[in-house]
Order: sequence, then C-alpha cells, then structure tokens
Amino acid sequence: MELLELPRHCCQTTSNMLLRGVWLGLRVVSARPACRPRRYSTPAGPTTSVTINRVAPELTVGVREAVLWPGRPDMCRLAEDEQGLHLAATLGDDQVIGVISLFVDGAAARFRKFAVLEAHRSAGVGSRLLQAAESEAASAGAAHIECDARAETAAYYEKRGYAAAGPPFAKYEGSEQLYATMRKPLDDAEAS
Repeated sequence: MELLELPRHCCQTTSNMLLRGVWLGLRVVSARPACRPRRYSTPAGPTTSVTINRVAPELTVGVREAVLWPGRPDMCRLAEDEQGLHLAATLGDDQVIGVISLFVDGAAARFRKFAVLEAHRSAGVGSRLLQAAESEAASAGAAHIECDARAETAAYYEKRGYAAAGPPFAKYEGSEQLYATMRKPLDDAEAS
C-alpha cells in the first residue's frame, strides 16, 4: 500500500477554490471551501497519477451526465447537493475522471451519483473513490454506508463487502431500470 498525499493547493481557502473554479472554466456557486487535504491509503499501480479531492458539487455534474444520464442534465443535480461531501478523481492536469457524492446522517451514510468516465474504468479509479467515501463516512461517525446501485452493478459492490439490503426495485417512474440497495458496515459492531 502506498499513502497518497493530496495536493496542498486543494481548495484550502475560499479564494483558492474560486480561482480553481475559474481556472477550470467552471462557475463556482458556493463560496465555502470545498475540500481539505486528506491522506487516503491506496494501492500502488496504474492509478497513482490520479488524486482524490473534495470538490464543490458543480464539479461533479459533467461526469455525472456523461456516465449516468447522457443528455439529461436535470437528472445530474441533486436538491441536497449543497449538504453533501463531493469527491472527484482527477488526473495530473486536473481533468475530472470520476466522482462520488456522500451524504451522512448520524450513523447512516449514503453515496449517490458514483461515476467514472468509461476510458478510466478497470484501472482502480472507482475503487479509490469508493474507499475515500467510506473513509469520510467512518470519520463522520457513520456505522454503515449504502447506495441504490443499478442492479447490473451489484456484483461490483459485493466484491467490496456490500450486501443487498432488500429486493430490486424501480427507482424512477416510467423507467424499467432496476436498482438494489447495497449496504456495507463500517465498524466491527455492525459487521458481527
């Protein structure tokens, strides 16, 4: 395992966040710091040039739309985005290639809008984002973490310690896409 130190320039101040948003050509809506440096334990390998940073919610929308809802920007923003913690996987040139959004409420944590651009899949990017979200949830005091995963991706989560917490269901009216709530304990008490 290799420890990854996130860049010191990672939105430590409001002015840095605003300048970073302008530099990326994005409109920054919130003036609150979006991230702070964190150390995540990550495996060495092909993803070592990728960093995981906290970001403002606006920085997640492009990847969300490209992967999850092409042509449906209305499905890529969440009403609760401002209350969430958003993580992005970026390449050295600050190109966002993956995102995950975390929402913690007491002992329960839920992540939503987890997406990695197709060209960067099977390289460990998604695993690193998921590990970072789990670490953040545990640090916030959550006992378990869950998501509503597309049914065909359930095996991905099962390999990472998640289990189905109910039968598959249709999440969106008029859609035949089935989802499964996948849950993982974050502490030893719930795991036993």
